[in-house]
Amino acid sequence: MASGGDARRVAILLPSLRYGGAERVALTLAKALRDELGMQVEFLLMRAEGEFLREASDGFEVVDLRCDRTWKLPGRLLSRMRRSRPDVLLSSFWKLNLCACVAKALRPSLRLLLWEHSLIGKSANSPVALFAPTASAAYRIAHAVICVSTGVRDDIARHSRGLRRRLVVIPNPIQPPDPGLVASVAGMAGDTIAWVGRMAPAKNPGLLLEAFAMIAARCDGSLLYIGDGGERAALERRVAELGLGERVRFAGYQADPYPLLAGCRLLAVTSDHEGFGNVLVEAMYCGLRVVSTDCGAGVREILAGGRGTIVPVGDAVALADAIRRELDAPADKAAQRESARRFLPAMVARRFAELM
Repeated sequence: MASGGDARRVAILLPSLRYGGAERVALTLAKALRDELGMQVEFLLMRAEGEFLREASDGFEVVDLRCDRTWKLPGRLLSRMRRSRPDVLLSSFWKLNLCACVAKALRPSLRLLLWEHSLIGKSANSPVALFAPTASAAYRIAHAVICVSTGVRDDIARHSRGLRRRLVVIPNPIQPPDPGLVASVAGMAGDTIAWVGRMAPAKNPGLLLEAFAMIAARCDGSLLYIGDGGERAALERRVAELGLGERVRFAGYQADPYPLLAGCRLLAVTSDHEGFGNVLVEAMYCGLRVVSTDCGAGVREILAGGRGTIVPVGDAVALADAIRRELDAPADKAAQRESARRFLPAMVARRFAELM
């Protein structure tokens, strides 16, 4: 661990701290950089809001840039950095990354790392027609562009020019649950199938419901949806139509999903596309087996070595068959937990630190 006087100062730039995978892993990384490597970390937010705001404020300086338009961000960012003088700026999301590149151009001593979490070709927030020319020109000023999976790396390389040498693959840091929590539910899990995430169209939560309806008469399992979002109302209506009200539970948003997840038997991921898939690792930490759609290279990398079953995107029949097989198979919880250890925050933070 670095001594206090020699500690690197790291600023993490985000739109907000609303519930999302990128926001969650940014907070996890910040804690590891501080606790394991002695770095000083602050969060720079366009708007100081979101479900993770209180957690971040308890351990870090959180700066509200009060920026309601992205074009205002470079000026606000430079003004703040003149006061706090960070050594490293770590920025996420395409528009913010472009602004961070402007700040780097005006402050050459700054070490700039850009963090890409999503497949550009699948993201509505970074259309290819705009991403390709702007990233090709601006991202070259960064010291590295960190990609959460080989799929994200290859996607960016395909939709840009001249960036491949700057693209570095580092998986997301995922905080494990309290060992005592996992031990307390050992042997208690029934055949509960969990789904975790933001209920948005790209996550396709309804696919699991349709698959479960196909096997409900032949198994004693139940569904647990952990999360919230715009698709929830339609899901609840569909549960009633299928007559599954007694076997489907909606837990809503959970700041910590582990207490519920640890008591389940299986995780189902139904996304159309994912850059990484944080919840896969969280489930493996709990010893759960996984069934996932083939929604990105990140999923295949996490589940390498037979840690789960991968089925085609959008295929309810294949998903139902895979769930039934996994529920019937013996679980090797210890092997699942051991496989997840490569995503421990301390290990991932050291790889980030090498670039800082």
